[in-house]
Amino acid sequence: MGVIKAVILLVLGLLLLGGAGFGGWMIYNKYFVEHEESAPKKEEPPPKPPTGFVRMAPLVVPAIGTQKVEQFVTVVVTLEVVLDKVPYVQARQPLVYDRCLSTLYAAVDDRSVMTGNLVNIIAVKEKLAAAAAKVVGEGVVQNVLVQVVTQRNL
Repeated sequence: MGVIKAVILLVLGLLLLGGAGFGGWMIYNKYFVEHEESAPKKEEPPPKPPTGFVRMAPLVVPAIGTQKVEQFVTVVVTLEVVLDKVPYVQARQPLVYDRCLSTLYAAVDDRSVMTGNLVNIIAVKEKLAAAAAKVVGEGVVQNVLVQVVTQRNL
């Protein structure tokens, strides 16, 4: 009788261990292994339209202090434009230049593009991109490429 009890306990123990192992394996596969069908498909962004470049004349702006001009800021930029709009932007380049110069004057005056006495190039790019978009329309200017920034203290 003792042998039969031992065999029954052994079989029950093996069944419990097998069930626990199978349950653990199922949980592992469900929550920890990546499945192809459940993974969200990554959508590729639409391709960037072909672009061309429009060079701008240097923008020279005085930084005026409390009583006098403290420094001159010169920024040389090139506009990255949608390729089929390059002739349109070139035709309106004097207006774009005027808007960019006015924007840069205002930004240097209110010091929104200055970090201490240094020019914040990222802020300049954002301001000039917004200014150009007001003249030629949204989506035409893809990027403002800042080529040179010089500051001359007086």
